[in-house]
Formats: sequence, C-alpha cells, structure tokens
Amino acid sequence: MAMNKEITLEGSTVSLIPLDITYKESLFEALQSPEVWKYTWREVNTVDDLEQLLITAVESKKEGKQIPFIIMDKVTGQVVGTTRIGDIDRVNRNVEIGWTWLSPEVWRTKVNTECKFLLLKYCFEDLKVIRVQFSVSGQNLRSQKAVERIGATKEGTFRKHRVKADGSIHDNIFYSIIDSEWDSVKQRLIDLLAKEY
Repeated sequence: MAMNKEITLEGSTVSLIPLDITYKESLFEALQSPEVWKYTWREVNTVDDLEQLLITAVESKKEGKQIPFIIMDKVTGQVVGTTRIGDIDRVNRNVEIGWTWLSPEVWRTKVNTECKFLLLKYCFEDLKVIRVQFSVSGQNLRSQKAVERIGATKEGTFRKHRVKADGSIHDNIFYSIIDSEWDSVKQRLIDLLAKEY
C-alpha cells in the first residue's frame, strides 16, 4: 500500500488538498456552527481548539497513520471543511474514511458525495485496499443516512463507545464497503453526482 501523503484529489465540485495548519482561520470560519460538532467527540469553540485538532492530524500524517485533507469548493474557492483517510492498516489493507466536518452551507449538496467518491476511488484503485470503514455516532441519523445512501453496509454497533466532552455517551455504528462492492458503489456515486441537487 504505497501512499502519497501529499496527494491532491480533484473533482468537479471540490478539491481535496493536503491539510496543514495554515488553513486554521478559514477552516474555523467554515466550521464554527455548533451544529458541525453536535455528534462528534470533540468540542471546538475557538481557533485554538481547532488548531489542536489540526496539529494532531498533521502529526498522524507524518507518522503514516492518516492522510488528512482540506475540502476546497471549486466554484467559490472557499474552504468548506476537512476529511481524512485514517486508521491505515497496511498489513490487512484496511482504512477508515471519516473525520469529515463540513460547513452547514454545503450540507445536502454534491460536496460530501464527491468527497466520498474521490476518497473511495483513491483507496480502492490506488491504495488497493480491500475494506473501507466508516464510523458514525448512533445519534447522528443524518450521517448514518448519508453513508447508507452511498451503498455502505451496516456491520454493527459498539454500544457506549464514545464519551463526549459534555459527558454524554454515544453508541458508535460501523459501516463498510469492500473491494468486491466497489464497482457497484462507484456507479451509484457517479449516478448520484449526475443528479441535480
């Protein structure tokens, strides 16, 4: 699994560009709505809070554990979020796609669908993984529907798996797409991206 940690993935709606700390201000502006963080295990109220997440992502990239991206809207030229390939398991050729935080301005648009298409295509066709995993808070029904919509299979629930900063406890629901399913998932994503939003 030969990885390019500085790869840029280009779509028609978004560019996924290598994450670095210089994007912290524009990323914070895109992600400052409390709705973005409602179902995450993080608490992000300030630029400094976000900077700590970015520092961790950059360190994980250096260690080869993650490939984090900034999501750039190609129409507006604005930063609209971030996403990652993580939990990279080279031996078993497994990864997780996640850590996706998007500006509410691009919810229910092509942005997230195209991000998933670009990331999955890179994982299956370039990295040659055999399994891509997604994990979603049991309370985050919107994200569960989004993952199911692209064709991921629900595998199960880790009960009481995450404790948020406010002390609330969430189940964590796991989904996957495996290599033998990629062709059909790819066509599904192409069809979804062809639709008007």
